[in-house]
Amino acid sequence: MSPLRRVLGMWDATALVVGCIVGAGIFRVAAPIARHLSSPGLVLAVWGLGGFLSFCGALCYAELGAAYPHAGGDYAYLTRAYGRLTGFLFGWTKVFIERTGTIAILAFVFAEYLGGLVGYGPVGVRVAATAAVLGLTLANAAGVQHGSRVQNVMTIIKVAALLAIIAVGWRVRQPLPAVWPSVWEPSTFASVGVALVFVLWTYGGWTESAYIAEEVRDPARTIPWSILLGLTATTALYLIINAVYLLAIPLAEMPRYPLVAAEVMRRAVGPWGGRVTAAMVMASAFGALNGYLLTSARILMAMGQDHPVFARWGRVHPRYETPAAALVLNALVAIILIWTGTLDAIVTYTTVVISVFYALAALAVLILRRRDPATPRPYRTWGYPATPLLFAGLMLWLVVDVTLRRPGEVLAGFTLLAAGLLFYRRG
Repeated sequence: MSPLRRVLGMWDATALVVGCIVGAGIFRVAAPIARHLSSPGLVLAVWGLGGFLSFCGALCYAELGAAYPHAGGDYAYLTRAYGRLTGFLFGWTKVFIERTGTIAILAFVFAEYLGGLVGYGPVGVRVAATAAVLGLTLANAAGVQHGSRVQNVMTIIKVAALLAIIAVGWRVRQPLPAVWPSVWEPSTFASVGVALVFVLWTYGGWTESAYIAEEVRDPARTIPWSILLGLTATTALYLIINAVYLLAIPLAEMPRYPLVAAEVMRRAVGPWGGRVTAAMVMASAFGALNGYLLTSARILMAMGQDHPVFARWGRVHPRYETPAAALVLNALVAIILIWTGTLDAIVTYTTVVISVFYALAALAVLILRRRDPATPRPYRTWGYPATPLLFAGLMLWLVVDVTLRRPGEVLAGFTLLAAGLLFYRRG
């Protein structure tokens, strides 16, 4: 079997993290979050909580990624800490439910806004989304450096777009009314968990450099620092841009605008501001789509090397030295979702299911330190053991809270998780 090549550096890995975190979410989720929260202070607090929670998880993954720099990221950590079944169910959920769903959403968002600019209907949106998935799959199959170059360019573009919205939106800022609720009641906090689901989905992507650990130079240094630097930069951007949203548009009006960023630009620069924002969303979604296609195949490849049922997708292409077969399968599943799936519910039920595995990965830091003390750990989690325990506890709280509020969607997610047992028995 041809090995993967270590050709990516710190900038490539960090750009991958930033590029995958900053997808379409930051342009779209302000409206649904505003429907659940009653004051600007609560909105910013939830974004800050999401960044803090993600950072706690990032500290855990930094240690695991430096100690076990294997393709597949948390699939490898969970398998080592809990056994083959847990690793398999994570990989099954990540690849065939959460990850392909995210790929489908990003492709659909890209095509939707392209259609708004050039003018085509619903069928054209699906055709364009399919073409985007296929084109980027071919680029990534032809060599990891091709996919990385696309990622680097698109990350620069999307960060520039966010900075432009911040600069322009600041011009139309208005005085804030009361920052915090005048009366604090239990209902004030009732929807924080649901709002946090949207926030965490928007922060999702900070684990991405761990999946390409076998293709980066000096992974013991590159993996932890790419995760921490990428998440830190993105958290700062998210807090600032949401503050600008709240200054430009009153919170009570925000639910009326599905694309809040476009409305901010329209108020700042006139009617053509919406078209500029549509182009920004396209670029951001396209870059994140490329990043998720690149990393998702590494999870499936790692599963294929461990489980016979997926063996054909665990091979590395002898010429291009990429998991080409895994890339193709991921693309096909995403395209099926583009043409047949209901994409909106994916955000809720997959975030909840994956949160269980994130909690288990954080606890794996404690388990593997005890079970595998001889393995060198070039990076050790700050605040150990409080940090992994806090992250795992908050993840499990989120699962319980959203399950109580959205039981149907959560049940659908865990039903799909259980379906993986059928394939595990075959393997």
